[in-house]
Amino acid sequence: MLDYEITKLTDCTWLNLFEVRFTRKIHTDGSWLMCSRKNRPVEDAARADIVVIVATVDSQEGKKLVVTKEFRVPLWDYEYGFPTGLIDEGEDVATAASRELKEETGLDLVKVNHISRPVFSSAGLTDESGHMVLVEAKGEASDRWSEDTEDIEVLLLDVEGIRDLLASKKKIAAKAWGLLYHYAAVGRID
Repeated sequence: MLDYEITKLTDCTWLNLFEVRFTRKIHTDGSWLMCSRKNRPVEDAARADIVVIVATVDSQEGKKLVVTKEFRVPLWDYEYGFPTGLIDEGEDVATAASRELKEETGLDLVKVNHISRPVFSSAGLTDESGHMVLVEAKGEASDRWSEDTEDIEVLLLDVEGIRDLLASKKKIAAKAWGLLYHYAAVGRID
């Protein structure tokens, strides 16, 4: 028997805090605090909130990976990862990826190679999930379309640049680390 009751504790625009009181068949009654972007957390956990765009661009030196260096308030520091953004209501994944790639990097999406099923970012804290979208892009990196609240620098990294990033003490997004490690280990971006 799995039963739960959710109480919304805050009323903010983009993210809220909820208390989930629950009973599980093996465990006694419990309570969990979580944050969610959804109006119906837990129930709508399978619906993705975000897209994480893993983009490559062709250059004269070969294929490069698009990595963002973005200021994140909870870290009060920069986080290195991939362009990421919210999926708007009614928007399909490819459209969200194209829009967010343009807004965060100035690059144009040329081809979608793969869209993952929703993957979860930190299930101990939130029900947030996102689609990993592997794409090919072109154009010139620019912050022209960024929102005023965003502080994003676009990096186009080759394998050595990825290896240098991984060897540094810089903060790397969990959603990016695995693919960065893979590209560094195999010695190519594909």
